[in-house]
Amino acid sequence: MPKKFCLIAVAVVLSLCLMAPAAMAETKFLRMFSGPEGGSWYPLGSAMMSIVEKNLKISTSNGPGGGVGNCKAVNGGRADLGWTYTHTAYNAYNGRGKFDKKNTNLRHLMSLYPGVFQMAVDKSSKIFSVADLANKRIVPGKVGFTGTVIAELVLKAYGITFESIKKNGGSVSFVGYSDSAALLKDGHSDAYMAVTSCPQSTIIDLNFRPGIRFLPVDAKHMAKILKMEPGLMATDIPVGAYKGLKAPVPAVGTVTCIVINKDVPDDVAYNIVKTLYANWPELAKVKKAAIDASKPDKALAGVGIPVHPGAMRYYKEMHIAK
Repeated sequence: MPKKFCLIAVAVVLSLCLMAPAAMAETKFLRMFSGPEGGSWYPLGSAMMSIVEKNLKISTSNGPGGGVGNCKAVNGGRADLGWTYTHTAYNAYNGRGKFDKKNTNLRHLMSLYPGVFQMAVDKSSKIFSVADLANKRIVPGKVGFTGTVIAELVLKAYGITFESIKKNGGSVSFVGYSDSAALLKDGHSDAYMAVTSCPQSTIIDLNFRPGIRFLPVDAKHMAKILKMEPGLMATDIPVGAYKGLKAPVPAVGTVTCIVINKDVPDDVAYNIVKTLYANWPELAKVKKAAIDASKPDKALAGVGIPVHPGAMRYYKEMHIAK
């Protein structure tokens, strides 16, 4: 081969080798929005960003958020990564439900553990059905939480709205998990609602004091909910999830996931996924049950939006995707 062509070949190889490090070097900071204190998202989000920062040498931050708001933040570039649910991400991308426009800058990074919509009431209360909440004091979560949106759907299936509860003499308080648990514990609310991991720490605490029961969603009303929101699924709060639970409780479910902005470089997304899965045991120290339920082979579970090319590269290498 002539010397000229040898030099060109070497230059091409060097340029290809330097492309990924260059893109990594250009990414100076990664911002994640996760969830509220008292849930699984915030501590796991903080642990993930710590792992990324340590291994990829990129400065990171993790802030509180909610499933709906996080999708809007990532789409708008206010965050690079955000925790949400697969059905919320689908609605965001397609401009459905709580989203008045298509959030097409969203890409799927990874699916994690199942999210279960749990409705807890004081075990001594006379509330035995969602229908009994028509005039009660409920706490569905903060505005912008996916759980708040699911609460609206579940209530709607039973012919109840936030406004009708207020008109009937009840109340609707939009606060996070910790404050919601405190309200129920102190007798200032009648129902705690959240879509989160199962079991969940604040619910475990409520089960200890004052003691709780879970409200089921029967088959008839579940069918109505799934017709309104096909991205959701029927699931159960399983026996053994909480002390004293003697039978599965039918509940609405979804899949926790992390979305990423499409403009995050492919090699950065690839290395985020690769690094997190390589350090999975570290995350298990934070929330063992949630991480044990989040395996690489489930990374595309429930996905309804395009997968980031960088993440897809990893999944193909690991034979998780074709």
